[in-house]
Amino acid sequence: MDIGTYKDIPEYFFESTLHNTDFYEIIFFARGNGYLELEQQKIKISNNTIVFISPFQKRKWFVEKSKIDCHFLFFQDSFLSKFFSDKLFSFRLQFFYNKAKPLFIRISTAHLGQLQNIFKELLAEINAFKSDSEHIIRALLYFVLIKLNRLYSECYQLSAETENNIIAFSFKQLLQSEIRMNRNVDYYARKLGVSRITLNKSIKNQFGITVSKMITDFILFEVKSYILYTNLNINEIADLLNFSAANHFTRFFRNNTGYSPKEFRLAYQNGISLT
Repeated sequence: MDIGTYKDIPEYFFESTLHNTDFYEIIFFARGNGYLELEQQKIKISNNTIVFISPFQKRKWFVEKSKIDCHFLFFQDSFLSKFFSDKLFSFRLQFFYNKAKPLFIRISTAHLGQLQNIFKELLAEINAFKSDSEHIIRALLYFVLIKLNRLYSECYQLSAETENNIIAFSFKQLLQSEIRMNRNVDYYARKLGVSRITLNKSIKNQFGITVSKMITDFILFEVKSYILYTNLNINEIADLLNFSAANHFTRFFRNNTGYSPKEFRLAYQNGISLT
């Protein structure tokens, strides 16, 4: 885990070249301008903006660094799962691995101030570590993440429940690792040892959408990423994502976006957003 302020971040951090990282990032902007291109979203960076970035999500920053005032919180998935003794912890949070909702929120100055005060306490414990500091750090970090989950869920009208829907969280974890190879609802129901009806009810309660819609959101996210950020042709992308034929891949994409893969790629290359 790492926590700090903008002055602690190396200058290359907010670069406009396409890049990604292998850890989770939450960035709290007290002050900022410009925008972030994060995967297929364009996020305006303004005062009181919080951005959520999952591992390997591609991004480009277009901000004026001299006008940025922010805190950051970085951590690996292994850190969260071990620190909280819960391998599903990162999947319980609505703002990580969300393919359908914006990856940011704007909060009140009061809420931001509360979070900034907790950061100060976290830094104080880290910098003057004692035998019982781990307990305080765990408690404060848990508070921050659950508080953010509530704020994010309220903003986008999602469930803030993090404890009782193990089926939904396990499904989200499976999708993240297996969506490139399998899009069959029955496959995931069997893997989780539940019926289609039970799986659909769990997903509907937690994420507000059907199982089929969530599968489509995840695979469409992967498809768009390959189209926008690689030079692979349609046949190669279809093969990588386990479509039976390129024409099936093209039909799936057009049915869900209204555009062909070629039209989508050309629009992006010309600076036109179709998302």
